[in-house]
Amino acid sequence: MIQTLVSGLTSRYGVFATTFAGFGGLAADAFLGKTGFALILSVALLFLWLAIKEEKATAALYKNETIPIPIVVSVDDNTPMEILFNALIVEIEKDEKFKGLEAKLKKYFTITSEMLTFKYTGDMYDNDRLISFLQIIRYELNDIQSRLDNKAEFHIIYLKRPAVGFALGGMFRSDGIVLYQNNDYKNRLDKVLKIDSRRYKEKVFSYEKFDVIHSLESKEDKKLLVVIQISSHNISLSSEKLKAFKNVVSLKSRGNGTISVDKKEVDEGEWIAYAQEIYNVINHIKDDFDEITLVHSMPEAVAVVVGMALENYWNINICQYDDSAYKKVINLKDIKYYF
Repeated sequence: MIQTLVSGLTSRYGVFATTFAGFGGLAADAFLGKTGFALILSVALLFLWLAIKEEKATAALYKNETIPIPIVVSVDDNTPMEILFNALIVEIEKDEKFKGLEAKLKKYFTITSEMLTFKYTGDMYDNDRLISFLQIIRYELNDIQSRLDNKAEFHIIYLKRPAVGFALGGMFRSDGIVLYQNNDYKNRLDKVLKIDSRRYKEKVFSYEKFDVIHSLESKEDKKLLVVIQISSHNISLSSEKLKAFKNVVSLKSRGNGTISVDKKEVDEGEWIAYAQEIYNVINHIKDDFDEITLVHSMPEAVAVVVGMALENYWNINICQYDDSAYKKVINLKDIKYYF
């Protein structure tokens, strides 16, 4: 109650009430006497009551409901973090009840934008440094969940290296998250996925999003290459690194280029279906091989969801196309969280 009163006094109604009572009361007492002072005091008390009422309603909302928490993660991207963060805030605040989200997170929970933005500036292929970066993110998110009594719903924009997106997804597992995809063509963020179930790990009996091609030439060779093609730029299977694999499973999207977001409303189920089918293909064949190498051409948001499904238990090398070659970024099994 005391916190609500203090917050109420600093709100718009509270500031007006105290200012009106102070200056108006003195003027009324001087020119209108006790009747005028009583009138001014009554008006001030009315505004103070409105301030406390508004504050109680806002406090109830931000202490009892699931709270959207904007998270920006950037790897090898030059877009200023504040631009991404502000764009994400705008998307979340399309829900009227979360207007003023950034200020209220700071006011009620001491959560600032600096705690919600993570930019990796080191060498993406420095394994220890990259894992430390991921561990820092997980630590901060644990802290935020604790402050909100596990009522946080993380709204995430990640760009731009899908390889790290797989690793990022592994830290969320079954947590409630909302994913946004950066749309360079439209210069906007698209809300493409809301993860509130483990559908992305549910079994499928036929593949609708991909043509799946198995090219398994050696039972003795226990290394497998998984090729995932969703985006419009093609994977070069003729590269020296990829030609060395005798066992290959290719998933090629049946769509024309990348997943469409040009509709009036993005079909979130479609985006989940892509991740679900990828997981099913890998899960079905993983026990036949000791090591899997994954190369990809896909939106970052899909990589994050696939990472949620794969977690960090399997021996999977994630590669990134960089400087005309496919380079290993991380092995999912190497990522550990000790908090």
